[in-house]
Amino acid sequence: MGRFKKLAPAVLAVGVFLGGCAATGAASSVDTTVESATTSQTSSTAEVASSDSSSTSGDVDWDSLQTTEVTLTDDGLDITEAGTYILSGSTTGQVTVNTDGNVRIILNGATIESSDGAAIQVDNAELTVLELADGTTNTVSDASTRSDEEIDGAIYSSDDLIITGTGTLDVTANFADGIVGKDDLTIESGTINVTSADDGIRGKDSLVIGDATITIDAAGDGMKAFNDTDLGEGVLSITGGDITITSGDDAIKAEQELNISGGTINIEESVEGIEAPVVTIDGGDITIYATDDGINASASDIITDGLSITINDGNLSITMAEGDTDALDSNGDLTINGGTVDITAQFAFDFEGTAELNGGTVTVNGEEVTEITESMQMGGGEGGQGGGPGGF
Repeated sequence: MGRFKKLAPAVLAVGVFLGGCAATGAASSVDTTVESATTSQTSSTAEVASSDSSSTSGDVDWDSLQTTEVTLTDDGLDITEAGTYILSGSTTGQVTVNTDGNVRIILNGATIESSDGAAIQVDNAELTVLELADGTTNTVSDASTRSDEEIDGAIYSSDDLIITGTGTLDVTANFADGIVGKDDLTIESGTINVTSADDGIRGKDSLVIGDATITIDAAGDGMKAFNDTDLGEGVLSITGGDITITSGDDAIKAEQELNISGGTINIEESVEGIEAPVVTIDGGDITIYATDDGINASASDIITDGLSITINDGNLSITMAEGDTDALDSNGDLTINGGTVDITAQFAFDFEGTAELNGGTVTVNGEEVTEITESMQMGGGEGGQGGGPGGF
């Protein structure tokens, strides 16, 4: 998409003057065909800083679509037409999307604290882009209960969702999950802070993390790609960014495949740090603290063979809690071709297939190793040699 331009004089500014909808208690429904002459409260044509998201927004010509500036009220907002919507102000209602077209929502200092269900809910759209305006902080939280418990995110999209921009988004999920995409979920950029009663960020078919700064404090999983029924989906990719996760379960998880090629990842607390049937690390600076497995290749409901961990590059530091824990645990093959792997653990390696150390620097409890050997314990901590097979 192109840079956001000044609002044209014919653009509608929607605010507290939507009295007809407010009188019924229903959400305000924006009809982009209404001319600005219908209200005397048209806002000024101020510029909103917007990132160029054309690379991941398909071939959408956003400049050709209607642009609407909205001052939120407690009636919330129902979006039923394609276009760009610039949201400011605050509401205790919901922002919903139901259209066959493309929708871009620019949060420009908006506070959406829903008292009934999800805060932002996309029921239908060709593509929804959620953009964080430069220099703004935006707050989103959902209700702790709802009539439809399938809508389990504070931000929930039934279709493809892209989050982009250079502003800040603070998400509090009181019901379950922070951000949920039921198709492809892409987080390109922005500063995103999620606190959730269950999972932090979930994309079904895919979850792609680009150059974003993300902090997650989740009672459940931190981030995950969760399609376990359609072969080739359920893929999580991290290409950059700065990610910090505190989780009550798995920090980063995919049901089918997980790829990390860049970025800085700090997993401060987890049960499983990184988990998927197939884990490939091609780069990045990764720090993990886990109480079960640091990196785990394990079967899911759809992928039961071909399990593997492959480390080609990157800098990894893995610290394990005491007990029957493994830093690198593959229920298939384990291969290290390059990079730097620094492990602090009683059991460093556990694998059921083959294990190869072809390159890189691998250090276990301060000692560099030149091969991967199973069923050996390092360090002589609690558990002794009777701790069972665990790793090098």
